Amino acid sequence: MKRRSAKRKGVSQSEPVALTDDDKKILANTKILMQSLQEKSLPVSEKETLLLRVEETIQQKHERSFSRAWLAMAASLALLLIAGSGYLFMRKNAGMAMEEVASKISADKEETRLELADKRVIKLSRQNSNLIYEKNGSRIQINASSVVEQQVAGAEQGFNTLTVPYGKRSTITLVDGTKIWLNSGSRLVYPARFDEDTREVYLEGQAYFSVSHAAENPFYVHTKNMKVQVLGTEFDVSAYDDDQFTAAVLVKGSIALTANQKSLLGAKERKLTPSKMAVYNPEKDSLKITDVDIESYISWKDGFLILKNAPLADILKKLSRYYRAEILVGSADAKHITFSGRLDLQDDLAMVLDAIAVSTSLTYQQTERRFTFR
Repeated sequence: MKRRSAKRKGVSQSEPVALTDDDKKILANTKILMQSLQEKSLPVSEKETLLLRVEETIQQKHERSFSRAWLAMAASLALLLIAGSGYLFMRKNAGMAMEEVASKISADKEETRLELADKRVIKLSRQNSNLIYEKNGSRIQINASSVVEQQVAGAEQGFNTLTVPYGKRSTITLVDGTKIWLNSGSRLVYPARFDEDTREVYLEGQAYFSVSHAAENPFYVHTKNMKVQVLGTEFDVSAYDDDQFTAAVLVKGSIALTANQKSLLGAKERKLTPSKMAVYNPEKDSLKITDVDIESYISWKDGFLILKNAPLADILKKLSRYYRAEILVGSADAKHITFSGRLDLQDDLAMVLDAIAVSTSLTYQQTERRFTFR
């Protein structure tokens, strides 16, 4: 009696794997992409866009089909995608390197600090400091009254760090002409000079960016939970550690952003158009895009706050940073109050708090630098 050989349902191991036309197209496109990534003439932004597009296509295909043929093709794609993802991994590494630099620098509660790549520290005592880098990054003009020099030519790429404590602000013009307004309680890590391909900085806190246009050299803003890519535009990024969100507001131009980059190739890229705000909540792993009145989010850089039905607790948190004081909501009822109006941040703190008290019919008590609304 002849024993029958057991046959598995589906495709046998000896049977050739049949790929659909779609499978073949994806594989061919991926191979072309890998060749494109090696082309030095292709702008960095285009390389990243192409790679993310192929990943998205493969992901969609994966959700629709789990056939043996598709799994076999996925195996052949793996090495190609890993090779390509290495390119994006290098991009992520730049942000990680700057984040590590930021974590090693302690905040000065009294003065703005500029730490150079050679570990020299320059303390800036003014309420509003201004730094301007010359084109090669070797000279830094500070408050139009002094100049600091640093070695950059031929040296290994190093980072400068500008730390602004609560109660102070700073503006900085980078070597490429990009101007940045740093809000109170913020830190910016950036190279003394940019390399040939990209311009990258790391932000903690809040900053307004006016990026110098350079189509071949995209500008990246890294934060703990979000990466913003731009060619030349104006936008605001808020990434305070004590906030439950990271937000980006676009004023003009266009930006692309990714959030929560857990996968090897990064999260899905989202585009932002003017007067839109993207808010990422890391706890919920959610990214929400809405229409906003941009003046309410960027007026701080001009020395005032424009508020429209803003929760009192949010307003007091911003004022606490700006004036380096502890300003709290002391009653449950007060937490639900909203405020609309314009607050002049050039006024002393008492005048600003008095304006809020009159408009909301609340009172506040002061104990040294602690203010409590009830």
